[in-house]
Amino acid sequence: MEKFLPEEYEILDMVASSLPGNAEPVARPFTAIVINVNACSKAHRDRQDLEICLVIPIGTFTGGALVLMETGLVLYLTQGDIAIFRSDDITHLNLHYQGKRASIVLHSDKEMRQWLRDRNGWADNETMRTYNL
Repeated sequence: MEKFLPEEYEILDMVASSLPGNAEPVARPFTAIVINVNACSKAHRDRQDLEICLVIPIGTFTGGALVLMETGLVLYLTQGDIAIFRSDDITHLNLHYQGKRASIVLHSDKEMRQWLRDRNGWADNETMRTYNL
């Protein structure tokens, strides 16, 4: 991701590297992981996602394509494929499927921008500082 989306990677990595106590997110440069099990979603936007999200479907299934409405793309992802898109700007959903299907979604929250600015109002508190400030 760093090679192909360097600007987005830099923003996300800046957030991930600013966590208290130099915590290392498992999904770096993202700060959050969601695991959807046997879920089929309606059309929506994730308005609180920062920059981009990454989706990895897993399981033994047919169907369940990821639809990106505004772009007109229907992505027939199989286990282990990766899709990266702007989940706050693009209306998306996944179609019905048969079998066992889950997806791993990596993302960061827009509220992390506030964390970067002033540690959510706690910037002057010694316990909230990271070593890399």
